[in-house]
Order: sequence, then structure tokens, then C-alpha cells
Amino acid sequence: MTGNQAHRRFFRSTRGRIVALLSRQGATVEELARELGLTDNAVRAHLAALERDGFVVQRGERRAAQGKPAYLYELAPAADRLFPRAYLPTLDTLLELLTEQLPAAELERLLRTIGHRLAQRWRASEQSRSSEPLSRVRWAVAVLNELGALAELEVAVEGRSDCPGGQARLRAMSCPLAALIPSHPRLCLLVEALLAELTALPVRACCCCGERPQCCFEIDLITEH
Repeated sequence: MTGNQAHRRFFRSTRGRIVALLSRQGATVEELARELGLTDNAVRAHLAALERDGFVVQRGERRAAQGKPAYLYELAPAADRLFPRAYLPTLDTLLELLTEQLPAAELERLLRTIGHRLAQRWRASEQSRSSEPLSRVRWAVAVLNELGALAELEVAVEGRSDCPGGQARLRAMSCPLAALIPSHPRLCLLVEALLAELTALPVRACCCCGERPQCCFEIDLITEH
């Protein structure tokens, strides 16, 4: 199923219809039930699921003409990603232009610079200053997961003469840039630079950039003295 098909399917569901209604303005359970032709309890169950997923929040109360005040439900900021945006086609077009207009080496330098710049958002963390290389790698995996990957860490290779600390391998079945990687495989260099900046260790991309991209990065665990 494509992204557009999944999007349309969601908004045809009851939860999608609730999200669509709340995108206009906040509403109470009773108001949503009346609009959707459902019972109050059915709406509460869907709202509970949407709250659990972080898409809906309770914000204050609405006082009815008679009876007790009712909780008012609104969309949480995380619900923004449920709505279509122009980010992806805009970025895809930008990458096409950059690929056409820049020499390959210059484009690669630009992507690495973006990766280093992106890493600065997390560099102030205490974890980034850990003296243990493997601790920094684990933290970088957490950052990558925050960006949408489903990454896991493998400590796969024992120490070598050129890398006495051993080597870690990071794998992610879900690539955070999956929609763009098949057309723009050089984007892996951006993530490679991000991880290198976060870990302060040598990182090499060994990703699968096919129709279903899978991240793979080898990281040398240099022992610091």
C-alpha cells in the first residue's frame, strides 16, 4: 500500500474522521458522537486510542447549558504528520536540482555538511560526551530511532590491529529517508556524517538502497587513551 492509499484509508476510518473533525476545532465527546452518529462510549474508546498514540489531548472543559462541564479534545502537535505536506516532493525536487547542477564530489560534501549540522541538535547532550565509545554509539542509535528508524546495534567484530576496540554494526529495517533513498542513494552519506558527528568515531555506510531501503553502518570503536 502506498503512502497516499494509507492516508486515504486512515481518514475513511472512524479515528481518521475524528482527527479530521478535531482539525477544525476542539470538540467534546458528545459533539463528536452526534457528528459521527456513534455512541458516547464508542467515541471515548477511539479517543483513548488516539490519546495513547499521542495524536489527541484533553485541553480544558466546555461548559454546557445544562449539566456538568465536558472535557474538550484537541489535536496534539504530533497529529500534524497525519496530514499531507509538500515536504517530500519539495525535497525530492531540490535533490534532483542539486544532482544536476553540482559535481558529485561537491554534492557529497554538501550532504555530509548537512549531516554534521543536523547532529548539532543533540550534541549538547551529556551522553555525547561519554568517554566510552560504545556508549556514544548506543546514544546515536537512540537518536536515529528518534528520527524514525527502527535501528538495532550489533557488536559484531572483535578488535583488530587497526581498530583494537572492535567494530559495531548498526542496522535499521526502516530507513528514515526511505522515500528518497532509491532515487538519491547519496543521502546515506548524510546519515553517515550524522552518526560520525554524534559518536566522534569513524563510520562507513553499507546500506541497501533498493526499493525497500535498509540502513547499515559500520562504526570503529576506537579505544581512547
